[in-house]
Parts: sequence; C-alpha cells; structure tokens
Amino acid sequence: MTTPPATPDPFASPTSDSSPTPAPMAPPGYTPMAPPGYVPITVQAAAPNKVALWATILTGAYAATSVLGAVSAPAMVEGLKQRLADPQSASLFAGQSPVSALSIPLSIASFVLLALWMSRIRAARKARGETIGGPPAVEWWGWFVPVANIVLPLLGMRAITKARAGMGILLGWWIAYVAAVGVSVASVIPEFTAIDLSTGKLAHPEALDPIVGLMWASSIAMLVSWVFLAMIIRVTTRHEAEVS
Repeated sequence: MTTPPATPDPFASPTSDSSPTPAPMAPPGYTPMAPPGYVPITVQAAAPNKVALWATILTGAYAATSVLGAVSAPAMVEGLKQRLADPQSASLFAGQSPVSALSIPLSIASFVLLALWMSRIRAARKARGETIGGPPAVEWWGWFVPVANIVLPLLGMRAITKARAGMGILLGWWIAYVAAVGVSVASVIPEFTAIDLSTGKLAHPEALDPIVGLMWASSIAMLVSWVFLAMIIRVTTRHEAEVS
C-alpha cells in the first residue's frame, strides 16, 4: 500500500535552497520613457530687467534733484544770510533748498531699488552655480558702516559685475559718487566760518557765497556718477538676459 504525497504547506517558510522568482526581462531595444507631456521643472532666479529699469530711473531722478538744488543755491544762500543775521524775523524756511523735501524720499527709494537690483544679480549668478565673492549682501548694509562705506559698496558691485562691467566704469561711478558726497558735506563748512562763534551772530556773510559753487560741483559729480551707474546696470542686466 502506497502513501500519498504530503500536501505542501502554503504558509511554510521557504527552504534554504529556494530562490526568488526572477523579474521578467525587458524586451530588446526597450528604453524607459517619461509620460507624454512631461516637462522637467526648473527653478530660476527672478529676472532683474524691471528692477534694473526702475533703479536707473530713480537714481537718475535723485541726481536730477541735486542739479535742481544747485540751480536754487543762490536764493538759498540769500535766505540763509537773512536767517543768520536776524533769526527772529527770518522765515522758518529761509536758507533751505526747495528740493530738499523731494531729495530725501528719492534717495531712500533709489537706494532700495539699487540694492534690490544688486541682490537679484547676485541671486541669478548663484543659481547658475557661480561663486560670488565680496561681503555677502553688502548692497544692503555696506552703505551704513562708518568709514568702511567708502569701499564696501564698491566691493559689492565689483563682486556681482565681475566679467560683466569693466573696472574703469566701476571706478568712474564710485569715485564720482564719493566726490559728490564729500563736496556736499564740505558745503556746510561756510556756515561755521561766517558766524562769530563768540557771539553766535553772522559776522562774515560773504563766507557763505562759496556754497553755490560747492553745490554745483557736487551736483555735477553726482550726475557723472549716475551716467556710469546707468552703464553698469545696462551692461550687467543685458549680459544676464543673454545667459539666462
């Protein structure tokens, strides 16, 4: 009498000599393909074109206010003489430039747009794997560091425009800007030389006359600086548009 073969247990662990079933082989010439309509997603830094335009416009407007201030300088100096000679009867606004109220908000707006443009260029170059030298984000804080702000913004601009704008254009922009600011500060000195410090009264009104020439020198330097800055922005932005 023969014994029937035992029924295999489906829940039993596989024996050591068992091997997994191999996966079916792909047919010859098969190449994995992406689903129809698939487009890889790429992330790029925002284009600086619009920011470049507004940075150029606002910095130019600020330079224009310095020229308007120089045009109104003779009247401002005469008002300043009246205010210092007779503070009681002089007008509250005597000796003040009529464009000073406009230059302050324009200077803030032009700084923000220029710093924003610089940061956009920095981000675009970093997104392509380029190494950007210079102090990080110096376009936002470098202008406010005493003494060091003479060179920090220039270093930041040099870092983001390397191989874009030449060093001559950068120096033309920055040297003219520093000269404009320096002469503008120097235009305050005649007010102290015109006053008798012992009495506090106006003793030498003719000492205020050089303010007109100083304001013209400052405005011309600022205008020259803006011309170079506009060139830097245009050349750098155009290059970014070509490589992006």
